[in-house]
Amino acid sequence: MLLLAAALAAGAATAAAQSAMPELLARATALSGAGQHAEAYALLAAEEDTYIGEIDFDYALGRAALNAGRPDRATIAFARVLALDPGHAGARIDTGRAYLALGNWAQARAAFEALLALEPPPALRAQLLVYLGEARRQQTTGVNARGYLSVFGGTSTNVNQAPGQSQIFVPGLVAVLQLADQNVRKDDSFAGVSGGIEAAMPLSGRVSLIGGAEFLSRANSHESAFDVGGVAVNAGLAWAGEQHVVRGQLQAVQSTLGGSTSREIRAFSLDFAERSAAPGTPGALFGFLHAGSYRHPATELKVFDADFLTVGAGANMPIDRKSTVSVVFLASGDQDRGGNSSGNRSGLGVRLAWERILIPDLRLGVIAAVQNSQYDAFDPAFLVQREDRRSDLEAFLRYALAPELELRFGVSRSVQDSNIAIYQFGRTDWTLTLRREFD
Repeated sequence: MLLLAAALAAGAATAAAQSAMPELLARATALSGAGQHAEAYALLAAEEDTYIGEIDFDYALGRAALNAGRPDRATIAFARVLALDPGHAGARIDTGRAYLALGNWAQARAAFEALLALEPPPALRAQLLVYLGEARRQQTTGVNARGYLSVFGGTSTNVNQAPGQSQIFVPGLVAVLQLADQNVRKDDSFAGVSGGIEAAMPLSGRVSLIGGAEFLSRANSHESAFDVGGVAVNAGLAWAGEQHVVRGQLQAVQSTLGGSTSREIRAFSLDFAERSAAPGTPGALFGFLHAGSYRHPATELKVFDADFLTVGAGANMPIDRKSTVSVVFLASGDQDRGGNSSGNRSGLGVRLAWERILIPDLRLGVIAAVQNSQYDAFDPAFLVQREDRRSDLEAFLRYALAPELELRFGVSRSVQDSNIAIYQFGRTDWTLTLRREFD
């Protein structure tokens, strides 16, 4: 009976401690938010014996220690987190930061390089590149760069994103339009290569010069008129804080179709991101603004010239220790500059992404997006104002063959519904990609 009573008492004490932990973490967060980092660390350190081994507590303790100038204590707390949850992104990032504070450049560099190999979101990549640049600050160039090269192949049910029917009824003309053969859906297999490089050079304090370039070339087996390619370059500045990163960049993109330049884009982008504190807490918020112009050198495509603006906001949220989800809401608009019969476009959209670690080297992901677009001009040929709905769904498996070598298998489905039949299409792609990261 005495043993049973003791066990019950111990269980009750454990339950009471567990119920009190959220309040304790909330008090520590409030202190940190007020800049009282030493007080937040002291509050949590006093309860370390009670909550040691609890992931949320150990991570909060490590962050408080890091912010209070105790990186040695922070690494111990983060090590306990990673022992139970090796994929804990926050602990891995902050471990690297703690190594930086301790002057352990090699360990910090290894931590940030491992995180970059996981393909984090662009804003977080910029922050990690800045940290990695600090870890490599003994290099004479002061520039940190990473690149990738991919080869891929697959099949597509609609390489030209065209409608499936060859005849379209045009109400304004009271006639049936016979589409040219190249404007009707074509299926084919394809192969291609893509690559890119991104770099960051610390300037002063938390500000860095950033830039990058990417290219893509995709050739179809039979429909060479619809081979696609492109080159993109960007350059700007990034500010990386302990919790936020802000980037402003100029961008230029040139796309090709069938070997000829089909579109040129000039744009400015501004985006920011923050990191979440721990699993189960509200997600890391981010936002972006892109503004610029589409221009088409070919005379027959100039009707699609437009200036554009896109703004969006979202959050990355942990579901559990192995799953994350992100949601993005966006609004966009195109100002017609080429005499498009549909006029100006405005649109609203949402994008959801989910990824789960199945085993340490294998990840499953799903991405779904929907965007509704409306145009403001009455089309005299089709006697309506154009309305489109674009839906995209992608599922993929990512397998790490080696730390910087990944095999990815994916399937995607895109459908555009429109009240004007010539803008409707459906497309399904199956793709196998081999990607190698370099630094």
